Amino acid sequence: MVRKLLFGCLAVAVSSPLSAQAPQDQGGRINLLFVATAKPGMAKQLEDGFKRHAAWHARQQDTRTITVSQVIFGAGLGTYRVVYPNLRWQDMDAAAPLNAGDQADVALNLTPYSEPVESRILFRQDTLSRIAAAEPGKAMSAVTWVYLNQGKAPEYFDFLAKLKQAHDKANSSYKYFVLSQITGADGPLFVIVRPLDKFAENTPVQNRQVLVAAFGELEADRLLNVPDFAVRRTVSFVTALRSDLSYTPARR
Repeated sequence: MVRKLLFGCLAVAVSSPLSAQAPQDQGGRINLLFVATAKPGMAKQLEDGFKRHAAWHARQQDTRTITVSQVIFGAGLGTYRVVYPNLRWQDMDAAAPLNAGDQADVALNLTPYSEPVESRILFRQDTLSRIAAAEPGKAMSAVTWVYLNQGKAPEYFDFLAKLKQAHDKANSSYKYFVLSQITGADGPLFVIVRPLDKFAENTPVQNRQVLVAAFGELEADRLLNVPDFAVRRTVSFVTALRSDLSYTPARR
């Protein structure tokens, strides 16, 4: 969905109803995602605004991490992806006193230089992921957004669960984590993120090989057919971490 640039105020920035597909009692965390595009000729001003806004969060001693990355290849080239990662709902309640000041600082330092911003709430699917939420991030991420046909989320969830099981059994080098959208436009949506320190790590994934080893050819072929009827479209891109624009809380 498109809103004004309100990175800090969830209640204003995201208004579509929560889905029942990803309750937090499954043990995962939520990620707040904001996608910002600089107005023509204003990338420098927007980046300077990110730095000033990070400094504002530091002055408030905000306990939430804010990670900014930039698309360097693929869909949305040049856009900025602002993520509040691995939050609990109660973290949002605890941060509520900051919302008014956060909005004011965003309006001053970011909104003048950005096109309208897309916002989503994503649920971290720990049971489908091969990277723990506490694991440090890397310099880049290869990201695939998987848009599903209506009613096909359960089949795709099962496919991802079996895929993780097969890669775990094979002890493969393919490490990734999975998010699913619970608030935002154009769902159902799953997001598969493969963190990378260098491009050479982005090797081809041997999904069929590990599925056959784990479940046999017949079941492997059945599973690999799931995306054919469950997936509506995919969008992929590579992001680079912009630590100079991000905010990390001070250790206490």
